[in-house]
Amino acid sequence: MAKIDTPEIQWFACRVKRKQLGGIRSVTVGGDFEAYRDRSGRMRKRRVNGTGSQVFLPEHLLRRAGFEVFLPVKKVLRRKNRFTPEKTHVTQPLLADWLFVGWRADVDRWRELMELEVISGVMGTGGRPAAIPSYRVARLMRQWGGGRLSRECKKMAEQPQPYSPGEIVKVPDGPFVDFDFRIVDVTAKAARGVINIFGRETPLEVPIEKLPERITEERPSLLSDLSLSDPFDPALSACPCGHRAAQVLPDDSGYCVACGNCGGRAARWSRDEDDAKKRWNAWVDSMTLSFPHSVKGA
Repeated sequence: MAKIDTPEIQWFACRVKRKQLGGIRSVTVGGDFEAYRDRSGRMRKRRVNGTGSQVFLPEHLLRRAGFEVFLPVKKVLRRKNRFTPEKTHVTQPLLADWLFVGWRADVDRWRELMELEVISGVMGTGGRPAAIPSYRVARLMRQWGGGRLSRECKKMAEQPQPYSPGEIVKVPDGPFVDFDFRIVDVTAKAARGVINIFGRETPLEVPIEKLPERITEERPSLLSDLSLSDPFDPALSACPCGHRAAQVLPDDSGYCVACGNCGGRAARWSRDEDDAKKRWNAWVDSMTLSFPHSVKGA
């Protein structure tokens, strides 16, 4: 039986209209209703207490329109009401007025999206929308999903990524065959990264199906002295995995920076420790440019 490839979903960070719809606020939908008479004797309907489900209005409207929606949420403690000191966990949006909207990459749905009253704009650069890599959205889903993911989003979050940024593999073919290829960005079709040519990093794109197995033999020797309990270096930015466990280590071609949490490496072939720190911070900035909240200090 032939393998069926599911179409890739492209994701964009969209901003909701705050004034018209009150931002990302929650409403109750569905549930059971009962009839009653008001004080004037007229028949009316009201929702039965405890029925229905709480949803965030922009997320609900976008899903009804057929879009895939991911709203990062967090849980905070709040008082039930002003008359009691008892507190309960309440789900709140992580980002003010922002959520992620996705649809199939082979379908153009921009007109449908912008015609919705709930959307005011899309994050981009140079007047063009900037797509968020799927692996970053999946990582955010695992961290900030809050148990509210749709079926497709759950599949996306649970799907293992074949490669991740910072991994080193060999170029399989072409003029740069057997060169060390450091992955910077991964999509469903290709991996973008850099190779070292005469001491300079040159960008390169390799199809996913041509990439070989991961190189895992070198990592234990580089990360054996790293520990999450070690004090972090304040001169190094937090790794995209969210931990400040990066340290400068000697490499076979100079110096590099390795994260003690995820094992990611960058700034290879650096001349000295200062050069490695500078290149690491520049790499982290480039990784988080499209969505600055994806990296947080530990």
